Amino acid sequence: MKKTIFFWMYFVVSIILAVYFAVRIITSQMGRGPVSYVKHISIISDSKDADLEPVKVAIGITKGTNIKSIDLHQINNRVMEIPGIKNASTRRLANGDIIVKTQQHNIAAQWTDGVYFYPLSLDGVKIDKPTTERDTNTIVFQGIIPDNLTDIINGISPITEYIDYVNMVESRRWNLHTKNGITIYLPENNPNTAINKINVLNQTHKILSRQIDVIDMRDSARILVKTRK
Repeated sequence: MKKTIFFWMYFVVSIILAVYFAVRIITSQMGRGPVSYVKHISIISDSKDADLEPVKVAIGITKGTNIKSIDLHQINNRVMEIPGIKNASTRRLANGDIIVKTQQHNIAAQWTDGVYFYPLSLDGVKIDKPTTERDTNTIVFQGIIPDNLTDIINGISPITEYIDYVNMVESRRWNLHTKNGITIYLPENNPNTAINKINVLNQTHKILSRQIDVIDMRDSARILVKTRK
């Protein structure tokens, strides 16, 4: 008898739940009911310093917007067009919430055209948010930018304070230009080894403060120096 009672009890509860969820789905599809409207919009970023205001503007919807009028693909495309956004995903939850997750470019340097300075990511992406001022103690690049700047940025870091800008030559090697007018020719292979030598020479002989035009590091057997006349 008990088993029969429990069976019918579970059966009735299952029917009620099925009807409940069916009604919610139908009313949602018809654009009616509480789940047919946006309750909350959440923006999640992988960077705590990210400016989320442009993302809010790009989303372009507010609490209470009818879900049927929302195109998630369109919203995500607008978010992806924001300078500095590397990746984005936009989802709508069953309760009517909208969640937008963003991944920011990892800004590690600047690129300049000689007039403006653009944020530059480690993966060589120039962010279209130029300023007229150079950031303090930031490595600045000119010209062609490769897909990965991690090694060269790490290599230059000990002598960043002396460097005016860096440029790539023939898409294969780097030149460093110091703030007092020295051009350093780095080798195509193992440029950071050459930079380490420069750093040691500067610590012992203040070479980056001397009246020098060119320091040629391309020959691993010797360093060629051209002084100013």
